[in-house]
Amino acid sequence: SIIISCIESNTKTQFLLNLVDSFGFFLLNSAMLQFYTQLKKELITLGKQGVVFLVLIAIVLSFTDNSSTAVRFFSLGLITWLYVLKICHSKLSLNYDSDNGKQFHDLGFGNRVTLVRGLLISATAGFLGSNQSTVSEFALFSPAVFYTVAAIGDALDGYIARVTNQTSHLGRELDNALDALGLLIAPTLAVLWGKLELWYLGVSISYYIFRLGVFLRTQANLPVYPLPPNPFRRRIAGYQMGIVATSLWAPVPAELTRPIGTLLMVPLLVRFILDWLHVSGYFKNPKEQT
Repeated sequence: SIIISCIESNTKTQFLLNLVDSFGFFLLNSAMLQFYTQLKKELITLGKQGVVFLVLIAIVLSFTDNSSTAVRFFSLGLITWLYVLKICHSKLSLNYDSDNGKQFHDLGFGNRVTLVRGLLISATAGFLGSNQSTVSEFALFSPAVFYTVAAIGDALDGYIARVTNQTSHLGRELDNALDALGLLIAPTLAVLWGKLELWYLGVSISYYIFRLGVFLRTQANLPVYPLPPNPFRRRIAGYQMGIVATSLWAPVPAELTRPIGTLLMVPLLVRFILDWLHVSGYFKNPKEQT
């Protein structure tokens, strides 16, 4: 009977421990769900404000140009903006400090600036398909203004996040994704307007080819090694944004932007090749695997 009593006591103790663990897990999930819901509401609010901005630009274009230009701008801009919001939504779970794991309750000023950059890139996309020689001055200079401000914002969002003590994994991921998106949309417009050479689009697709390669290695159960820190990587991306933004300004001649763009694209493509050698283990064989 003593043995049976001990067994029953242990069973009850184990039951209570499991109950406490389940309750703690429930509370943790409830807190995480509350944070996630709050972030979603904030993202939806920012998304609506972005749509209003695109509508206002489209209304102006309907007066300065024509209804066809306005509809095309709004359609392309809205599709791109929804894509930006989708990227952010899919990464909301990363809204924490990578160093200490602290979860942030809101997006923070840094991520909001990054999303504004995404909105300006979306507005730039609205001018794809337009004819540089037939549009109004407003339509001619707007994409240059939008992308230039977006490029300048690339230097501000990280600084603001650090100043406000809210540097997050979400911010880094979102910043990289929007850098790549901007260097896909703006150079395409510059090429269509004859301000950059066609082969400069190699810069535009290099990031996506790199990500595809990483994905395929992961699917094939091949090791993917972490990239070593390199400040030159960010610097050279900044150079690309600079030349692309400059090329969109109508007064800057294509005879200047085309050769400079070709010259600057070479080190970026070389950097991607070197980075690929790192992540695939050909360049060196680090012990830590992501």
